[in-house]
Amino acid sequence: MCRNEDNAMLGRVSSLFWCIWHNRNDKIWNDNVQSPSQVGRMAFAVWNEWFTVHQLRRHNFAPVADPRLRWEKPGVGWIKCNVDAAFVARSSITSMGLCFRDTNGQFVAGLTQWQQSVFSIVEGEAWTLLHAMKEAIHRGFGRVQFESDSKLLVDAIHSRRSGNSEFNLIVNDIILFMSSYVNFEVKFIRRQANSVAHTLARAANSWASFHRFEIIPQCIEHLIVNEMQ
Repeated sequence: MCRNEDNAMLGRVSSLFWCIWHNRNDKIWNDNVQSPSQVGRMAFAVWNEWFTVHQLRRHNFAPVADPRLRWEKPGVGWIKCNVDAAFVARSSITSMGLCFRDTNGQFVAGLTQWQQSVFSIVEGEAWTLLHAMKEAIHRGFGRVQFESDSKLLVDAIHSRRSGNSEFNLIVNDIILFMSSYVNFEVKFIRRQANSVAHTLARAANSWASFHRFEIIPQCIEHLIVNEMQ
């Protein structure tokens, strides 16, 4: 077996052991119980992240230079919250991920959630942003810059679009929060600058249906380290 195959096998085994250990701690500290299939999916997601990073390092791929495609730190005194929704193919599961970071780009808190739903893509994005605002209020964050890669959602919020669709009703709730919390801002960013929230949303169904993170999850640790540089 060649060295690259040895490394890949080591990555798979390490990912599985880490997920079993994480599941044990989650049961002890949070009373969250995951099925073997959930642990397996989580192990695959962790290994996939590991494999991608090692492939990039092996081929010496350079980071994208375009500043529009890079995550930017918030201003002094602000918290930045990136949000994203994900949709499991051929199922009715919608998942979301959100990540709060401080002025230095360091991880502050995170949240994932998944549920059986019939959301459209844009409804799922709006649902995620609304939950992010509720979480910011729950944590006492007063000055928050929210970033979403859904331009349709961000444009609807800024234009204060009205209507009776499910999407517009969620947007109205978001606008109501922003009128009460005047230091809540919503900005559009490109998908390439939203990789942390995107990764959390994809990994959401590996954990309990609702999960708060006070310590940085391993699946996004390397992404945050890269974006802090």
